[in-house]
Amino acid sequence: MRSPMRASFPSVFFTTFAAGTAVLSGCAWRTGTSAPNVSPAALVAGLGGTYTNAPQYEAAPTALKVAPSVQGEWLDLQHAQFVRVDAPAIGANVLYLEWRSGSQTGQVSRQRIWSFRQDASGTTRMDFFAFVDGTAWIGQGKTANAFKTLALDKLRGYGDRCALTFASEGQSVVGHISGKECSITAASGRRMAIDARVVLLADGSVQYRESGQLEDGRYAFRVPPTEPYQFVRTP
Repeated sequence: MRSPMRASFPSVFFTTFAAGTAVLSGCAWRTGTSAPNVSPAALVAGLGGTYTNAPQYEAAPTALKVAPSVQGEWLDLQHAQFVRVDAPAIGANVLYLEWRSGSQTGQVSRQRIWSFRQDASGTTRMDFFAFVDGTAWIGQGKTANAFKTLALDKLRGYGDRCALTFASEGQSVVGHISGKECSITAASGRRMAIDARVVLLADGSVQYRESGQLEDGRYAFRVPPTEPYQFVRTP
C-alpha cells in the first residue's frame, strides 16, 4: 500500500494568524481574529493534485465493500484528479474534478467544476457545477486550453445559495453548505436539500462528502453514506 504523500505546499498554509495577511506562493490569505479566510487562488493551489482513497478502502469492513445504493451503507474505491483549468467564462480560479471507480483507468464516476471566488464580504465561496454532458472533457484535465471555451450552458449549476463557504478551522481548511441553506430542483424534477463538506487537511489529504435529501425525507444520493471519502495524494 502506498504511503500518503505530503502536500507540496508549506504548513504555513494552515496557520491561523491573529491579524494581517500571510502570503503563500503569491496567494494571499484574508485573516481575522476567528476564522481566517483562505484566498480562492490558494485553495485551488492547495487542492490541486491526484488522489486515491485506497488506504481507507483497504481498511474498511468487508460489509461496506458492496455495490453503492441510495439507502444502504457502502464504501467504494475511487481515484480522483483535481486539476486547475483555464475556464474564463466560469471564473478565475477553477478546478476540474474527474473521479474514476476502482483504478486510475476505471470508469468515470464523477465530473465536476469547482469555481472559487470571494463574495461581497470577502468570504471565499465555491460554486459547483455538474456537466450536462461531460464526455468531451473526459481525460482532458491536463490538456492545454481544453476548457478555455467551456460555457455555462454546458454546465448545471446549483446556484448562489448553494455555494460552499470556506474558512480555516484549526489546522484544516473546511468548506461546507447545509440543506437548510441549499435546495435545488434536480434534472429529474425532484426538489432536494443538499449537504456538502470538503476538508483540506494539513498533510494535504482531502475529505469529501455530499448528499441530497428529498422533501419526503428519503435520500436521492449519498456520496458516500457511511463516512466521508478520505483521499490521500498519489505520486
